[in-house]
Amino acid sequence: MMSFGTMYVGAEVAQQLILMQSDHEKKSINWTMVRNYAIIGWAGIGPALFCWYRMLDRVLPAATGIVVAKKVCTDQLISSPACIGMFFGGMGVLEGREDVFAELKAKFWSTYKLSCCFWLPAQALNFALLPPYTRVAFVGVASFIWVNVLCLIKRQEFADPKKENLELTEKAGKD
Repeated sequence: MMSFGTMYVGAEVAQQLILMQSDHEKKSINWTMVRNYAIIGWAGIGPALFCWYRMLDRVLPAATGIVVAKKVCTDQLISSPACIGMFFGGMGVLEGREDVFAELKAKFWSTYKLSCCFWLPAQALNFALLPPYTRVAFVGVASFIWVNVLCLIKRQEFADPKKENLELTEKAGKD
């Protein structure tokens, strides 16, 4: 579980270092964002996945072709949406957003589609070839790549309807 949180922190720090190289106005690491990724990884998604994979291996213990397919589909249909929800919802809470689900609503489907492209083959390898005790570590390493994708998605602007309505109300009040 600790390795999973470390992957989240490492991905965010890597993304910020890359941004510092390409954007000369960015002079330092945003440690508040790093803290948020640490909390999400160590206290949220890491423990949830640890429990999830233990349960999934108990319910579907074999590594035959049909069982691997069931595990991959089950994981993608249950775990992936839950993790995306924990990520964007958790970040909304940690960032103090008025509508903590606004970014989740705006980015869920595009993020989920990308997760299918990434996680379906990764989890097929995971469930078919690796022993159960290595699964969370494998997912942690794969997550380093995936969280870099999430970092990029997170940095994309999105329309926050409540913020836009507030700005329109404030602007109308000034006119």
